[in-house]
Amino acid sequence: MNAGKCLIKNAWIAAEVGRERCERVLVVETYIAVSPLEPNFDASRYDAIVAEVQRVLAANPSLDRASILSMHRDTACLSLFRAQPAAAA
Repeated sequence: MNAGKCLIKNAWIAAEVGRERCERVLVVETYIAVSPLEPNFDASRYDAIVAEVQRVLAANPSLDRASILSMHRDTACLSLFRAQPAAAA
């Protein structure tokens, strides 16, 4: 993967193991939104990431699939984890 494109933050191979199967998964962290539901989603930048991941998968047949994660900072998601004041009784 070409991390020099500044879209990919990190990547690693993980194993997903179940009773019926075992898969090697390429996990890719990106600096961009990866869903149209996220603010600042840019389809062309996401397509560039997908093309790069597909290239890596094609060159490495031992990998079964990939998972692309967004590591961009969205304060709306973080606000879900902030403590809410207790309701007055």
